[in-house]
Parts: sequence; C-alpha cells; structure tokens
Amino acid sequence: MAKYVGLDWASTGWFGVVFDDDGGWDTGVYPSVWSAWKYHSDAARILIGIPIGLPADRKRACDVAARRKLGRRGSSVFYTPLRAAVYCQTLEKAKAVNEAGADFSIQNQAWSIVPRIREVDEFLDMFPSARDRLVETHPEVCFYALNGHTPLSEPKRTRAGVQRRIDLLADEDPDTRAVCADAIDRYTTPSYAPSVGGADDVVDAVAAAVTARRGPEEWSTLPETPPADDRGLPMRIVHPADTAQTRLTNLSSPE
Repeated sequence: MAKYVGLDWASTGWFGVVFDDDGGWDTGVYPSVWSAWKYHSDAARILIGIPIGLPADRKRACDVAARRKLGRRGSSVFYTPLRAAVYCQTLEKAKAVNEAGADFSIQNQAWSIVPRIREVDEFLDMFPSARDRLVETHPEVCFYALNGHTPLSEPKRTRAGVQRRIDLLADEDPDTRAVCADAIDRYTTPSYAPSVGGADDVVDAVAAAVTARRGPEEWSTLPETPPADDRGLPMRIVHPADTAQTRLTNLSSPE
C-alpha cells in the first residue's frame, strides 16, 4: 500500500501529513528530516516545503517564476541563497558571499530557514536514494493552483486565510477538512501540545501531502525544464496541475 507524505517546517520541527491509497491518514511532528525519513522511507513520494537544489551564481528560476505567479503574495517565496552562502555560519558572512557571487542579497527571513535548507541538502547528500522521492513544493504555489491559478487574497496566518485554504483542500478531497480540524486541535490547541507554529503550518503540510498523492502526472513544474545544481539536484517547485486539463490530456492520449 503506497503512502504519500507532506512536510512543512513548523516552529521547532517538521510537521507531517501522511495519506495512503486506502483513504487512511496520519499526522506527526519530526525533529529532523532524518527522523521523518526513518518512519517514512517507504513512502512513494514526500513533498517538502523547503528549497532543494542550491544555485551557484544566480537566483533560481523556480523562485523567480513562483514570485511572479503569486503577485502580491510573492514575498512568501524567498530567493534561495547560493550554496556557498548556505554553509556560512553567520548572516553577515553569508550576505557577503552571496552578494559577491550573485546579483542579490539574502533576505533576513530567508536566513531563518537556512538551517533547514542546509539540513535537507546534507540529508540528500547522505541519502542519494531519497532524491527521486523527496521533492520540493511551496504551499502558496499549491494554493494558487487549487484556486484556479489565482493568488489568494487572504493572508495565510489569519483565521479567514486558514479557512479559505482548508476550503480549497476540501474541494480537492473532502476528507482533508477532518485532517485539518484534527491536527489543528491536536497540535496547536493544548498548552502541552507539540510545538507547531500555527494552523497555517498544518494546512501547508496538508497541501504538500495532497500534491504528493497526485503524483508527477498531475503536477506542474516551475520552471517547465528545471536546471540542476552542482550536485545534480533539480532546482524546481512542483504544484498541482490543472485537474480538468490533465484529465482531458489523459483522455485524448492514445493507449
């Protein structure tokens, strides 16, 4: 029985949502990507909301394309620092390295996720067998696609924004409404709950899991032909393709 995993960084750990072919689901918090892999190395696909594939001398084309598609929500996509900058120990050094090697600086918000970028990069270096199954996505790009290729007007951390994203997920799969409700209650409400940043982290992971379950035949990729980094990792962001168009294409394809 195949299973599909969505991972999103949530304050102090990776929040994960797991779907299987029988309609079952589960959730969990993992302190590292290694921990998530320990329990889900048998997954058919794992989609993660963190950059995979690090540039050497310029902005990644997938980041540029994602920001363009999201319009005013484009600020949720950070320009991924150069590989050399990701491995610096301080922001000051990283900015100097990045500015010397490319035509952009490192956003302060981007620096906050650099430890996670480095973690995933090191993981894929140690476990090359995971390269075909651990794939980068971006939750806001997924919601953009599920919203008819239109950026959402509601900010993700507001109550209205969370509800709008849950509604979009429920349009894709009605069961996701129960997944979101259970996980938000379990991981964000009690004072003793595992540290998940907020309800938006939950819906982001669900969006990744929903996209993972769709599979490559129902994905769109930014850019369409992604370049690889110096380790051979594709620099791409995948998101749900237009379902109606995908089904028309499949129906019209010769058997």
